[in-house]
Amino acid sequence: MKDSHIIDLLKSNRYAKVSEKLYGYFPVIKKLILKNSGNREDAEDIYQEALIILIKKIKDPSFELRSSLNTYLYSICRFLWSERLKKKNKKPETGFEKYRDGFQVNELETFQKNESDIRLAEKAFQQLGEKCKQLLMLFYFKKMTMANIAQKLNFNSENVAKNQKYRCIEKAKENLQILKSSSHE
Repeated sequence: MKDSHIIDLLKSNRYAKVSEKLYGYFPVIKKLILKNSGNREDAEDIYQEALIILIKKIKDPSFELRSSLNTYLYSICRFLWSERLKKKNKKPETGFEKYRDGFQVNELETFQKNESDIRLAEKAFQQLGEKCKQLLMLFYFKKMTMANIAQKLNFNSENVAKNQKYRCIEKAKENLQILKSSSHE
């Protein structure tokens, strides 16, 4: 079932027709919450809240899905869980009085803007050449030293690798600026 069909069914309150598909996304959410100091009950609660938010957002005439439904739902769950963890760390949880209807509108808009920025950054990264992507992945995600990267990618020296990293970052920034300006048009 395609996302657009699911959205149409949700808009027309035909939840039974999409419940199996929507609950098919739950294992991923459960895994997220279990990995981040939660339990199955927490995962179920968060998922239910996220579904309510999703349905409310879908029924808003200005709603526009800019990612897959699965990604959107995952993002809502991740945000809700993060907020719940922040609350637990600050004071005993007393409920969600602050979130009368599940989400404050300005928080959801901020969250959606952040998600949009992340997608643009990912696109900017994907537009880089293979060697740039590999260099940046080795440095930022594998935490390799520039000397090791130089050796692995056959650069003449560590300084050549540093210069190349700088050029790659600049190219990624340039790609991001182009994507941002084209998305605002």
